[in-house]
Amino acid sequence: MKRIILASAFLSCASLSITSTAAPMDFDFSGTFTNDNDVVLLDFSVASDSTVTIFSSSWLSPDEGNGFDPILAIWDSSGNLIEEQDDGEVVGSTESNGVTYNHGTWDSYFTQFLVAGSYQASITQYDNFAVSTSLADGFERDGNPNFTFDENFGGATQALFNGVWDDSDPRTGAWEFHILNVDTASGPGPAPAPVPAPATLALFGLGLAGLGWRNRSKKA
Repeated sequence: MKRIILASAFLSCASLSITSTAAPMDFDFSGTFTNDNDVVLLDFSVASDSTVTIFSSSWLSPDEGNGFDPILAIWDSSGNLIEEQDDGEVVGSTESNGVTYNHGTWDSYFTQFLVAGSYQASITQYDNFAVSTSLADGFERDGNPNFTFDENFGGATQALFNGVWDDSDPRTGAWEFHILNVDTASGPGPAPAPVPAPATLALFGLGLAGLGWRNRSKKA
C-alpha cells in the first residue's frame, strides 16, 4: 500500500480586459512523508519552451530536520517519463523567491529543457524508483510502506517511516522541493501567489483611481 499526495488546482489570478504575459516564476513546496513509499505529485506548466531548474533542499537543510534521500522525476502530460534522478551531486546553494536554499550531494538537482505544456513532478524516497517510463505503472516500492526497515537500509531499527538511508544516519520524513522558471505550479505544500504583470498592475491602479473619483463625485 502506498499513499499518493496529489496536486491541487493550479494557482491563478483574476483576468482583466487587458492581458499581458507574466514572467516565469519560482515555486517552493514542502511537506512530510508518513510512510517510506509515499509519493508526492506536483503539477506545473510552462507557457513557452523553457529551461526549468528542479531541486530538493531537504536532505541538507537543518530547517527541514535533515530529510530523507529524495528521488525527483518529471513526467509529461501523458505520464511519460522525461527525467528521473536520485543524486544531483551538486553541493552549494540556489535562490528561489529571494530565499537561499542549501543542497547537498544526495539532494536531487537538475535542469531540463521543456517545450510549452503541462507536466508533473514526482517525489519519492530512495530507492523507490519508477517501475517504467510510464507513470501509470507506479513505483518499485508501492506494496511496501516500510521498505527501509524491511530491507535493513543502514541498519534501520523501526517500522513505518524511519528515514534511515545510509550508515545508520537518522533522517526524518521531511521533503522540500523547488521548481524554477515555470508559469504555474500546484501541490500539497505552500507556494507563492502569482504576481500580476506590469500592464495588469497599471490597469489595476487606474481602476482604483477611477473608483476613488467616483466615490468623491457621489459625496459632492
